[in-house]
Amino acid sequence: MKNRLLIASTCIALAFAPFAQAEAAKAAPKGEEKHTELGEKMEKLNGAYRKLKRQIADPAKNTESLALVATIKAAAEGSLAFKPEITSEKPAADQAKFVEAYKTEMKKMIELVGKLEAALKAGKNDEAAKMIADLDAQQKSSHKEFKKQKPKA
Repeated sequence: MKNRLLIASTCIALAFAPFAQAEAAKAAPKGEEKHTELGEKMEKLNGAYRKLKRQIADPAKNTESLALVATIKAAAEGSLAFKPEITSEKPAADQAKFVEAYKTEMKKMIELVGKLEAALKAGKNDEAAKMIADLDAQQKSSHKEFKKQKPKA
């Protein structure tokens, strides 16, 4: 009887061990990630952008989409006050030029978001969906240049 109880409790403990490890991993602080003000703005922007991408084609959600666009625009405009984290890794002579290039790309993004907003206000969701593709392309090219790339594990 004691063996059965021991075996049963061991099986239960082993079955739930991965869940306990997953929770511990979530709670553990990530040593390498720094939270910067620019990073926080970009996280807010990214969250709104992802949600917007999922609902952009639905005209019934235009009011909510316009609120998301406003969030994106505010975060993008706020990010102009900061410089990318990798600026310090650039040679001192090139840092000012690098920051100006970053600001130019952010201004392009803000311009695209303005066009997206106008399309949504006009009820042209198909046109707005095409602009999302333009924003995706602009994001990918900008992140390659201005965002610190994570090392591949």
